[in-house]
Amino acid sequence: MRLLVAIAATLLSFNATAAVYKCKNASGAIEFKDKPCAPGTGGEIAVKGVAPSETVSPGSARGKGGSSATLSGAWCEYAVSMDAQGEKDDSMPADWVFDGDTVEYRMKRGGGTIRSRIVRKESGFAIENDMLGGGDRDWEIVSQRDGELVVHGPIGGYFHFRRGACR
Repeated sequence: MRLLVAIAATLLSFNATAAVYKCKNASGAIEFKDKPCAPGTGGEIAVKGVAPSETVSPGSARGKGGSSATLSGAWCEYAVSMDAQGEKDDSMPADWVFDGDTVEYRMKRGGGTIRSRIVRKESGFAIENDMLGGGDRDWEIVSQRDGELVVHGPIGGYFHFRRGACR
């Protein structure tokens, strides 16, 4: 009897984890899939009662990572830190908008807008603008969970993002 109770408690404690992607196919029709969309054709959507997906990037020494397919639409870079879990500096938020193979970066205070081509990779991306690392230096998605990302940047430090524009 105790074994049955232990098994039931274990099964009930698991969170449902799945990913649902809303993608536009070649003919323009909307499809819902369990695999990421092609870059620039859609992205993961929230499903009530289902935790967002988490993926592990192959070969990543940092552990949990993510796919650059996650990056679509508006993201707020709300903080930076020296390590993934370290103290966050939230004094200079910036808006990022990922649209297919382009990215737009805009600082909230005193900065202009940078538009550049993005090169998507399995567990990250490169931005073909020297101010944002350059095309030969990768940004690595270290973790993704609940509409938030932590990205290790080629220009040093960790960048903390949440889905949507900064307020």
